[in-house]
Amino acid sequence: MPTITIVGGGVAGLALAATLDPADFDVTLIERNPGFGRVPTAFGIWPFALAALERIGLDGEVRRAGLPLTSGVISAGSTHRPVTMTSRSPGLWLLPRPSLLRVLDEAVPVGVVRERREVDDPTALDGDLVVAADGVRSVVRRRIWGDEPRDTGVVAVRGVLPTAPDGPQDRICEFWGDGALFGVGPNRLPEGIGTNWYASARRREESPEASLSWAREAFADFPEPVRATLGGADPMRTVVNTILESRHPRRLVRDRYVLVGDAAHAMSPNLGRGACEAMVDAITLGLALNEHGRDGLRRYERSRLRPGQRMRAASALARRIALSDRAGRVVVGAVGALGRHLPR
Repeated sequence: MPTITIVGGGVAGLALAATLDPADFDVTLIERNPGFGRVPTAFGIWPFALAALERIGLDGEVRRAGLPLTSGVISAGSTHRPVTMTSRSPGLWLLPRPSLLRVLDEAVPVGVVRERREVDDPTALDGDLVVAADGVRSVVRRRIWGDEPRDTGVVAVRGVLPTAPDGPQDRICEFWGDGALFGVGPNRLPEGIGTNWYASARRREESPEASLSWAREAFADFPEPVRATLGGADPMRTVVNTILESRHPRRLVRDRYVLVGDAAHAMSPNLGRGACEAMVDAITLGLALNEHGRDGLRRYERSRLRPGQRMRAASALARRIALSDRAGRVVVGAVGALGRHLPR
């Protein structure tokens, strides 16, 4: 029976392990730090990703674990007046990262072998196929493809509050201005409806405590919802990450190695598509291997190379626009036009 080794037990790795047919493959899943994370920040799950999850019977679980999002508002400029709004239902669902990982983890067949360890040399791994699902700092991509991600010079600060945001519980709001961005919306936490928030700016990565101190000063002139959210933010429920972007690979498959998710197309989070693209990669690859065996690799690469790279480029453009010092009506309109051309 063919053997597949998956490096990385995050969204992409778990989704692939949940998709592969245990009657056709012996699967090993390697993750250095199993678990669902201590800060339950929210993922946005778009309709195209829900459609992929439906193919493996998990769309209902995602809906039950999440919240439907029916509108979004972007405010920009010195007055922070709303300059664009989506009022129709986009079919988008928000759910905490731990909830999504739990749904995927519980769908992994019991026959999958799980190993808790770090991979230093992917060439030493067993497996007819080795799938790089090990994220933006992928050791497989670095060793086999020979490249590293780019540092965008932007830091993302994310967190959750146990209390619900003011206003509608199905709306997300973003505030742009002075080269910084702040977003706030609902989140389904174990204790009830809470708040998911995020901020980004061109700066270096610091501790949650230092980042919150900076954010409270940097966003002091932003509207009350921003100030109130930061006022209630807790460093223990805050995470800070440098935003890295992958380079454009010519191929997703090289010899026995395959790239999926952030290892293939790590992107800025401004369009909220990273987890979605990772799941679609993994499910597309798994179904292609189930149906066509190793010949499915070519089908996967033809299907997913260009869409993933287009989304990486579009997310980078959205980041540059959102963090522009002149993020007003014209640039927000550009994002609106961009959004109309993205798959839903």
